[in-house]
Amino acid sequence: MSYPGGWRPHIESALNLDLRRMFELGALRVGSDTAGTWQWTRDGAAVSSVGYHATLGEGSGSVTLTYSSGDDAERQSIACTLRLVTLPRHYGGRIWYFVCPYTGKRARKLYKWARIDWFCHRAAIKPKPTYACQRVGGSDRITAQRWALRRKMGDDFSDLFGDPYKPKWMRWRTFERHAARDAELAERDSSKFARILSRLGINVDEHKW
Repeated sequence: MSYPGGWRPHIESALNLDLRRMFELGALRVGSDTAGTWQWTRDGAAVSSVGYHATLGEGSGSVTLTYSSGDDAERQSIACTLRLVTLPRHYGGRIWYFVCPYTGKRARKLYKWARIDWFCHRAAIKPKPTYACQRVGGSDRITAQRWALRRKMGDDFSDLFGDPYKPKWMRWRTFERHAARDAELAERDSSKFARILSRLGINVDEHKW
């Protein structure tokens, strides 16, 4: 199913329906009928909600979600019925899965984007949705890795323009390993920058940075 609008949807922008969480909070119970409201919150405040009515047997069941979808001017009422199935665990018992209404794939989590009517497996959407870390550019990703390395080292003093600072408690062998990794990342970042300048017709050797 193609995502409307011609752009790649983001995982973080979707509502995430987590099967494990629904069992933990009692919204779903094996051998029971349950009903209520399922909410998503951010910083303690509700951002969205759906009504649910579930019927589960010992090995299969279904849950119907009711909500409105679409733009404010053209919102419509949706009743999305999801099948639930189980597979045996190797060490006993059974594990529950949603069945994606678009692809038939089993999943422990389903997603709902603003411009898609039903909750679905992320593989149902084309182009494939991505996470924020996958959308970070090459140089930004290297910068994030270098800062993460400094935090791991307990270095709260240095910046990325110089060498990392060695905390007193850290062994020299450990510090040297981290410093070598930082130097490798810095060199990779410099090489990327040099290639960009080269494509722009700028000779790096003629410039002092």
